[in-house]
Amino acid sequence: MSHTPLSLTLKKLKMNTADLRSLLDLQDKIIAGFKPDEQHFILHRTIDDFSNALKSNHMHVFGLYDNDRLVSQSILSLPDDDSPRDLPEYAGEYKNSELAVFKAVLVDPDYRGHGLMKQMLRIREQVAAEHGRKLAITQIAADNPASWVNAIQYGMRITKVGFDPEDNAKVIYLQKRLNAKPEPLPERGAFRLALGRDVHKNVPALFNKMMMLSERGFIGAQWDKQNNRIIWYPSSPISRPHLQSATMFAARAAR
Repeated sequence: MSHTPLSLTLKKLKMNTADLRSLLDLQDKIIAGFKPDEQHFILHRTIDDFSNALKSNHMHVFGLYDNDRLVSQSILSLPDDDSPRDLPEYAGEYKNSELAVFKAVLVDPDYRGHGLMKQMLRIREQVAAEHGRKLAITQIAADNPASWVNAIQYGMRITKVGFDPEDNAKVIYLQKRLNAKPEPLPERGAFRLALGRDVHKNVPALFNKMMMLSERGFIGAQWDKQNNRIIWYPSSPISRPHLQSATMFAARAAR
């Protein structure tokens, strides 16, 4: 067990009625807090989805509790080489046994603003590293900028932007190397993408710009909090002959 600054208790959930009910109740409360046109921000898991996760040998379901009340949950998948994994369309150059797949973090609305999402990110990363995983990957809905900005703040990098092959939803793919220093990114050719005052309203345009950037080999690696911008870097050093074309592309993406 571990404790957050709020003295919440960390538990690994098990396959029993109480834990299953707590997962469903927390999800239902969060969904109910969204407007009808916002409820697609998170994946709606069924009772079977949660049950299968709790019973799985390679799934780790964590929860933060305030006494008997579940206030945050997250799922970590550590797939075997011989088993199918989530996000097979991403990071295919790695073996399953090298990967940790991060699922969405859910936080009770009454407990937001206390860093519980980042707490869960640290917990998942620690467990994944203890199991010898080399790379953490995740997929976040483009319509959920709070989650992908949080992931970037915690060291994850956007390396792919596109559409989920299962339902064609707009998604952001991020990754982070575990137990290793982040690969350095070139300072030259960086592009600063402003999120705007109303980021949710701007998501369609931002998605198109981010997809263009990722297709050109740029990586979204830092969030400039003061100016509410994501800084994108070329994934490899840009030689002088290519610097002008990269700069021209960044200018087009800004329009």
